[in-house]
Amino acid sequence: MEGHLMCSRKRLKLCHKKPIFRQWSSKIKFLDLPEDVVGPILSKLPPKEIVRTSVLSNNWKHIWTVCPKLRFDGNTMCTEDVTGTQHYTQKFIDNVNGVLKQYSGKVVEELGVKFEFDATLSEHLDDWVNFALSSRTKSLALDLLPAKFGLRPDRYRFPLELFDGESIFRLQQLQLSFVSLESPSNFCGFPNLKKLDLHVLRVTREDIQDMLSNCFNLEWLSIVRCHLDYAELKVVRPLPRLLYLHVAYCDISGIEFNAMILQTFVYCGRWIPFHLGHALAVKDARLYYSGKATLEFALNALPNLLPSVQNLILHSSLPLKTCSRRQFQVSSAEVSTTEVFCAG
Repeated sequence: MEGHLMCSRKRLKLCHKKPIFRQWSSKIKFLDLPEDVVGPILSKLPPKEIVRTSVLSNNWKHIWTVCPKLRFDGNTMCTEDVTGTQHYTQKFIDNVNGVLKQYSGKVVEELGVKFEFDATLSEHLDDWVNFALSSRTKSLALDLLPAKFGLRPDRYRFPLELFDGESIFRLQQLQLSFVSLESPSNFCGFPNLKKLDLHVLRVTREDIQDMLSNCFNLEWLSIVRCHLDYAELKVVRPLPRLLYLHVAYCDISGIEFNAMILQTFVYCGRWIPFHLGHALAVKDARLYYSGKATLEFALNALPNLLPSVQNLILHSSLPLKTCSRRQFQVSSAEVSTTEVFCAG
């Protein structure tokens, strides 16, 4: 069975000053479409459905391998098995390895793996990261967060040593969840990285600061539950392209960034001092505070920290004596929208 696209057109001719319509149909085979058209179409499907297209026709046996984006999710690929069992994990490993084998030598723009971390995955994860580098991947995502991550002291060690000069410059998006990160002595960051998403990362203050200080083209940064033992999260070098910064529930003592054109800043956690350099372009700020500091203290400090913010949402569970908009000492000409939520 071959799929085809039907298109009909009408031609207008003049005969004795009377219009005559002729209609014809032409068949355009799906396989005749160029790979740069077929790939984006197939990329809209999950990997399991993409592979299934191979049974529709002998001519379609390998058509699914032109898809440049691969996303492997244990919940969708192993729906018939019990989560957390050895059979469940092995089935996922076999499925991923089977697909990647078919993609050997092909360009894969995006590679994503979402699966609860298991120690038996470590060796295979190294192979999958190595595959991504050899396939010239620009976007890499590893979401290994277990359902009960608090009970797991072990993490997958992300193999930065596998990155060479070419792959370091090629990577543009990186998402790491529930991994351990240790920078090699010769690691110089990701110069062309535009988006970085770090979630429940085990990393030292020195390693994360060294990495961020060398991401010169970073535009979007999220750091969630990455504990630094109450040390300051400080990036020495400027981040001249950073537009979005999100820091949430990290054990840190302060934040210091030099982000000149930062437009959105989101923070969740206890009150800490933060300095964003000359970030006069900040338009939106969303702050969710909890802890021992008083709300009055936060409101008095914010005008100095965010002097040009236009839209501010402050949600606080801090203890307070009174709560009113008049306590917020920022000119209404500078702040177009101010929302204060108090739950103390």
